[in-house]
Amino acid sequence: MWTRWLRQRRTWIWLAIALVVRGGYFALFLQEHGLHGAWYGWGAENGDTPGYFEPIDAHLRGEGYRPDFRMPGYGLPYLVLRLYTTPQGAGTGIIFLQLLLGMVSVMALGRTLRLLGASDRMATVGCFAYALVGRVAIYDVCWFTESFCTSALILAVHSWLAHLRTGALRVLVWSGGWAAWAVFLKPVFALWLVLLAIGIVLLAQASLRRRLVLAGLFLLPFALSDGWWIRRNWIMHGTFVPLSNGTIMPELRRSPMLPLMRFLQATGGNYLHWDPAAHIRWFNMREGPRGAPGKRKDRGVEMPAFALSPGITADSLRALAAEMPRYSDPILHYTERREVLRRITARCDRYIRTYRNERPWQHHVMARLRLTGLFFRMAGLGPLFPEQPRRPGFFTAPVNLLDTLMHWALVVGGLVAAIAGLVRGRAAVLRWLTVLTLVGVFIHPWGLRLCEGRYLVPMLPFLLLLILAVASDLLRRRDPKTIGAGRA
Repeated sequence: MWTRWLRQRRTWIWLAIALVVRGGYFALFLQEHGLHGAWYGWGAENGDTPGYFEPIDAHLRGEGYRPDFRMPGYGLPYLVLRLYTTPQGAGTGIIFLQLLLGMVSVMALGRTLRLLGASDRMATVGCFAYALVGRVAIYDVCWFTESFCTSALILAVHSWLAHLRTGALRVLVWSGGWAAWAVFLKPVFALWLVLLAIGIVLLAQASLRRRLVLAGLFLLPFALSDGWWIRRNWIMHGTFVPLSNGTIMPELRRSPMLPLMRFLQATGGNYLHWDPAAHIRWFNMREGPRGAPGKRKDRGVEMPAFALSPGITADSLRALAAEMPRYSDPILHYTERREVLRRITARCDRYIRTYRNERPWQHHVMARLRLTGLFFRMAGLGPLFPEQPRRPGFFTAPVNLLDTLMHWALVVGGLVAAIAGLVRGRAAVLRWLTVLTLVGVFIHPWGLRLCEGRYLVPMLPFLLLLILAVASDLLRRRDPKTIGAGRA
């Protein structure tokens, strides 16, 4: 199958698009964000980076995989590279692996469109449009899970569709492997893994018994890898942990940031302390888990009036905000700081209960809608190039503008296409892919109450996929000559 694909002219056109567009973005972003002396080599470091790589280095030193609050999906390629090189060499290698897999995913998205029945021209448009999405491409130069996870999900869905089309078992296992890795990168996509398996049971052309066997075969890579992870966690902690050992960094558990975050999540506020417009900054929380007021400039930060209720007054919120400078006072004794943290935690817990009881509609619905708005506005993320880039060029403003236009085109267009696909789509596989995409989009603001914009990144190519696949489906209804264009 792959050799036949490589002999096709369109494959080389898609490869050229991936090399020129995605590779061009890589060169720009690496120069701007990744060539400035990060500890792990060429790449853009962030607060989460040590949490991915330090456990691997600790394992290589014989200290075990610790801290282990993250699943080792991102650390696995780093481990392989560390067997042969330094942390800096391994980190740089990760960046170039992200580029390579990102370019492969551009081509795979085009082939996915073909499997959904789109024409060659529509598939080429999809490749080019996806390669142009700078908000995805920028993560090729960052030590975050977004780049690998986005590519893994595309490859998993591509192989899943290929199996439904051809019935090839090796393609099914391949799909399960990519989906399993996506879960180890971002555990939230365990729900996608389950939905893809259910999709096989519902859509495969075989007897029910055969479809159940196929679903089990799809889940086999995850079952084997997660079985190892469960066994390891049982030996280390004596507890059954099938996914991550919690989503909260250890230093955050000992910080007043956590109760403040929980309160803002319950009320629908922006809890991302590094965002200049975040509500959490009104509470004097700007510099991370330590709670230091810091020197970061706020941008229009006001008291979160939507968080008020009969039992939560403006004065009570001001009193909560006044606790932060006291907690971060460097001369405060450890026992006093612990007592301040206890008061902050108790106060936030009480406010959450009060808000849930006194304003249930706001807590259960409107708060999630506010978080969804923040999510779609990519809360916590600035432009691809800052206002004062390291190496200013004529391209910075156009690239930022293109990023904004494409983001909103994909979000608005993708959601409209999702509705159209559910209501008017003829193909059951397209409707199921629509369900997958909607779950992937809304699980964060509605299920987990998370609004950090980068969690939307893995869904951007799937929103694009829906736009083009639904458009192609509607066009085929008007032009009978295009029926059968989906042979890949």
